[in-house]
Amino acid sequence: MSVNPSVCKIVPNILTLNERVLLSGAWEHGYFSYTAVGATNVGSIRINFLKDKIKTNKGFLSFENDTEIEIEPKQDMGRGDMIGGFNFGSTIVLMFEAPKSFEFNLKADQVIRLGSALGHVPGADYLTKDSDETNCEEIAFQIMDELKETFNEVINETQETWNEVVHETQETVNEVVNGTQETLNDVVNETQETFHEVVQNDL
Repeated sequence: MSVNPSVCKIVPNILTLNERVLLSGAWEHGYFSYTAVGATNVGSIRINFLKDKIKTNKGFLSFENDTEIEIEPKQDMGRGDMIGGFNFGSTIVLMFEAPKSFEFNLKADQVIRLGSALGHVPGADYLTKDSDETNCEEIAFQIMDELKETFNEVINETQETWNEVVHETQETVNEVVNGTQETLNDVVNETQETFHEVVQNDL
């Protein structure tokens, strides 16, 4: 389903209905989870270090059973590391433990840009958009690589879908042709039998 804000207001708990990938772990202050939520027209959810282990957007039936994967060794993620992405875009839900002093750097409906710090613990160092530690060129190249890979994945998925559609269409056409031929044969046989009965009655 769509996760447009207007739809979220109408459909309760919509983020728990759509297909999603949840990464559960910890950071220095306790529990931390990152959940990517799919939506209408989202090609798929991609997690960089789980490329060969998860496959999303396989149709409605794929939502019936949850799949849990134990990541060994544990995956360490640093500030600014690329986790993954959507083939078109959707929603990220963060749930985490933090000190009572934790402060968000965001306001409602604020646009979040790459490299922006979502929050901080007062007194602790954190990256800002002007920080020398933020290597924009490196991030840009990383994004380009990710986009290229995503584009290739979309092309491959589209080709696979097209092949499936062609195959299913061919099977359907064959079934229709066979069914039509059988029906035609039945009609011919019945007509022939009726003709013979009429001829015999006349005799």
